[in-house]
Amino acid sequence: MGSGKKGGSQLAQLRSGLRDAGITGPKPKKGKRDQDDSRIGQYRAQQRRKRLDALMSNLNAFDERTSHNKNDLPGSKVKGSIGRPAQSKSASIKQRREKLLPEYQGRHRSSTFVDRRFGEYNPTMSVEDKMLKRFTQERMNRTNKTSMFDLNDDDGELTLTHYGQSLSGLDELPDVDREDEEDEENPRAYVLLEIAEPAYTKSTLTSGQIDASETEMQHFSGFDEGNDNAPRSKNEVMKEIIAKSKLAKYERQRQKDADEEMRMELDEELGDIRSLLFTQSADTPSQEEPKPVETKSDEYDAFVREMAFERRAKPQDRLKTTEELVEEQAKRLREAEEKRQRRMRGEQDEEGDEMLDYALESDEDEPVKRFVKAEETRSQRSRFGLGEGLAAKSQSVVDQEGEDGEDEEDEDEEDEDEEDEDEEDEDEEDENEEGEDENDEDEEDEDEEDEDADEDVAQDLADYQHMEQFGEHTDTPDTDVLTQSTQRHLSKANPESVPALPFTFPCPSTHDAFLDLLEEHQVQPSQLHTVISRIRVLHAPNLSEENPVKLQRFLNVIVDHFLYRTMQDDSDEDDLRILNDMMLHISDLAKSYPLQAAEHFVAKLSIIQRNLMRGLSQGALDPASKTWPRLSELSFLRMCGLLWPTSDRWHAVAAPMSLLMAQYLAHGRFRSCQDIASALYLCSLVSSAQKESKRLVPEALNSLFSIAAILLPLHHGKAQRGVSAVKALAEEFGIPTPDVEAAHTAHLTINSDAASSPKMRLTDVFPRASDTPSLRADLLRMCVSLQGVFARLYSTSPGFVEMFTPMVFLLEIGLAGLRDVAPSLVPHVQEGAAEMRLMLETAYSGRRALRLQAHRALSITSYAPKFEQQAFDPKRATDPDTERAYASKMRALVKKERKGAIRELRKDAQFIAEEREQRRVEEDVAYKKKIDKIVGGIQEERSEQKQLDRAKSLLKKRAGKR
Repeated sequence: MGSGKKGGSQLAQLRSGLRDAGITGPKPKKGKRDQDDSRIGQYRAQQRRKRLDALMSNLNAFDERTSHNKNDLPGSKVKGSIGRPAQSKSASIKQRREKLLPEYQGRHRSSTFVDRRFGEYNPTMSVEDKMLKRFTQERMNRTNKTSMFDLNDDDGELTLTHYGQSLSGLDELPDVDREDEEDEENPRAYVLLEIAEPAYTKSTLTSGQIDASETEMQHFSGFDEGNDNAPRSKNEVMKEIIAKSKLAKYERQRQKDADEEMRMELDEELGDIRSLLFTQSADTPSQEEPKPVETKSDEYDAFVREMAFERRAKPQDRLKTTEELVEEQAKRLREAEEKRQRRMRGEQDEEGDEMLDYALESDEDEPVKRFVKAEETRSQRSRFGLGEGLAAKSQSVVDQEGEDGEDEEDEDEEDEDEEDEDEEDEDEEDENEEGEDENDEDEEDEDEEDEDADEDVAQDLADYQHMEQFGEHTDTPDTDVLTQSTQRHLSKANPESVPALPFTFPCPSTHDAFLDLLEEHQVQPSQLHTVISRIRVLHAPNLSEENPVKLQRFLNVIVDHFLYRTMQDDSDEDDLRILNDMMLHISDLAKSYPLQAAEHFVAKLSIIQRNLMRGLSQGALDPASKTWPRLSELSFLRMCGLLWPTSDRWHAVAAPMSLLMAQYLAHGRFRSCQDIASALYLCSLVSSAQKESKRLVPEALNSLFSIAAILLPLHHGKAQRGVSAVKALAEEFGIPTPDVEAAHTAHLTINSDAASSPKMRLTDVFPRASDTPSLRADLLRMCVSLQGVFARLYSTSPGFVEMFTPMVFLLEIGLAGLRDVAPSLVPHVQEGAAEMRLMLETAYSGRRALRLQAHRALSITSYAPKFEQQAFDPKRATDPDTERAYASKMRALVKKERKGAIRELRKDAQFIAEEREQRRVEEDVAYKKKIDKIVGGIQEERSEQKQLDRAKSLLKKRAGKR
């Protein structure tokens, strides 16, 4: 065995490697510290294992395969150039043994829960059927488990049979004589014999068995008759227990049968009992009889008595349809008009003054009838109805007092008449009257609730009190103000001069015709709501095919009259309350005919926009040009915001309205306090319109900035030099301020202190308002409040800081001059500035500065020419189309991965086959061992038997020789 160039044979290489690794050879002595520390021993064992693994991998040269490239580059390491197939195969086998083998061995195991309850996987069964089936099965199982131990059950006993029939039925055979007739009638009676006569009991007759005790008693008795207290056997005790149990069962059944017979008899006599209950006693007085003992009636008697005295139901009229209700209401209005004409001519009316009033619901187009009692006062009837038509409001107070007195007298007379009736009738009528009074009270409560709901809807739809005090002040007028306005209205309408109001009116198609109608009948402003209601009732859509067209035209007439009322120079709060009533009708008709209403509203907006352009063309600073909306335009814009949705991105009416308001705020120039008041009201309309959508309207913010800069005393007591701070601030943020620090707005600056009014009303500003310090103070207070409203509205906007920073600076600059001129306004302005400053700080803290995105360093651009190093290869893909090349590349990758998956599956199948073969071999070996053991045992027994046989034969031979 010579040694090769690499160190000789494999054994020599192994020895030298072990010696070089320090595994063999002399070892250093272990110190005391090394012996005590176990971690040093573990580390050395780990290092020894690593050296052995490295030595084994280097020792076998066939376990390493190296692939050489055609052109090797020095210093480069190609991944996968060195492979160890044996090591990779052993690693794959180990991995399959850890992962694949447990899955294969546990393929028949299942850890899932299988619900085996009845009907769980049957979709046709309901939950109740499942529960019933499970309950039935549970009771059956429980009965089966306990039936074998039930002493009262005869079916579980073992009995003799003959040709498949039980011998227990001998007592029912015809050839068996029975001594007791009661046993024939009732087969259960012989159970008593088991206690009275222990000789022949039922078990003896039915089973055919005669035990030892019976034989002794019948055939061999008389020897120990005196021994009655002898201990009984277990069999006798059990028989006695069974007999007592069956006797108790029989007694219960007999009692149950008796109860059932008694119940049937009572049911048969029920008709006679009920006939006795319904019979009436004779009128002749009967002789006094002793009072029977009162017994407490049961629930059944109480129920029968209640049915006897129950009142019979009365038929009611059927419910009428909507068309029938409308026709009936129109008919009654015509009849009321005829009665009014007869009364006007002096003719007597047979039906008297009792009438039916009608009211229009706030949310429906069709009128709904409302019955009014005679006791109800005229003021109550005319509150929400169609009006009185005969008397003025001043006369209603006197009529109310007279009617109250008459009602009390009528009620007293009715009470005296009711006292003459019988006691039973009085009791019944009292109950009925109480029920009717409760129903009447409920109906009155419901009517009052409906009226309150109508008033709430009216306030929501047409709250022009909000227009009177725009901004944050939304309080309703005080009671004193309402009282004064009512008295003033009563003074205008003299009852003697006002003619009777008709019940029927024609439907006007133009506003001029409507004005002629009002002038013809001398309709007062307070009666306008009644007139419109009656026109709508008489021309309801369900009455005629032409009525919808008439109502559409009438809607335009109402809108025109709405603007006409607001254009009057003497408009006051009473006119605004009348507009509230008109808004109800406009809202109802606009909901019924939205397309026609939208066209009319857009036409009105176009007229307003043309007036604006005409005023701007005459000159924005000309006092005679109308560049700002007045009361009529403002009220119309307010009505548009209430009737149409302002949150829509595109809307036929809301979008033009928003553009018109923005045009007013952008091109209008401030010349007087009226212009500032119009601008502030437009800003309040913008804030309410953008409450939901929160769209940015820069014209409103710019107008608020300009108004605050005009009203605040910015240069009080200081000489202006160069560009002012306010102008510089506006120029920095791009805010146009043509009217700030101008000559035509110098008289609008606050120069004196004045107490501001608690409520600001448009009726005080329009149409003629004097420039007073109190009015300017009110305008500044309203401007600061609106700035806070817009700040809260745009608090979540990304540009909040840029929008409201100039406003905060402006208020802080104006506070210095305001302390000297108007100290009463300082707290309000200071509070608004502090609130917006706090919101600005919050917005600043939530901002994050923009940063340049971090990229990795770009390499220096290489200008080396691109050339192909390899020659032409037909197998290489050189497709110029990038998409097609990428597709072919993906297909190649899919093919490669599919081959790899197939290869792995084959290896898995081979591994499984090897495991199966190994298991089969192990089973065969174990079976062979088992068989060998059995055969060895049999052979051993056989050999022992042969030895025994030989020994016996040998003994026999020896015995024969003897």
